[in-house]
Amino acid sequence: MFLKPALQQHRTALLTSWHDLSHGEWWREAVAVWLREHDPIVFGQYLITLGALEVPWSDCRVKAQYHIHPGVSADARAELTALPLAQDSVDWIALPFVLEYCADPHQVLREADRALRADGCLFLTFNNPWAPHNMARVWPPARARAPWRGRLFTKARIEDWLALLNYEIIHSGPLGKGVPWPTANEKVWLFPAASAGYGIVARKREWPLTWARRGHAKRQKVRGAEAVPVGRTSL
Repeated sequence: MFLKPALQQHRTALLTSWHDLSHGEWWREAVAVWLREHDPIVFGQYLITLGALEVPWSDCRVKAQYHIHPGVSADARAELTALPLAQDSVDWIALPFVLEYCADPHQVLREADRALRADGCLFLTFNNPWAPHNMARVWPPARARAPWRGRLFTKARIEDWLALLNYEIIHSGPLGKGVPWPTANEKVWLFPAASAGYGIVARKREWPLTWARRGHAKRQKVRGAEAVPVGRTSL
């Protein structure tokens, strides 16, 4: 389940709204709480959200925000593996519950990396494979609904992909306390590793190579009998 190749032959439909997720309002509130707790500094000129989900930013100071996905509600309709964006042109890219429903998540990340400027940021959210609610996947009818019809990627695997693209993890942690359905006791809390999901904010790092000219030192000839080589003593 966890060691399957990232590239798949079949396609899975992307989420079109929070209501596509089972208890979607619960998930949306969990993302909002996570963003308020970590309070990422979201600023710049352009923010692109891949997919149709609206990210509940707590404090977003980006001038222009657009959605890109194949659906009719997109600001720009395109496949996520071939974004219609210029290289190094975007400050933030959000992927809320996107990679689990992509046939080629590696290519989606590469396209996002191509469009991001240096020191730009990615925001990603995922369903936690170790969460108790994923036991519902053993029931065939549940596997037809999100999040159980999506793929499962561990946090360590996603962070490894980001490290290969030279990203610095700014925030990474559990998202959604307890199980993804409303309960009478809102204080339900499991240990963090069993949270419903997890979120990641990663910054793109680029280190320029500056060649330094190395001058060739001229050897000076030493003349005179009083000169003694280094490391030796005269008799």
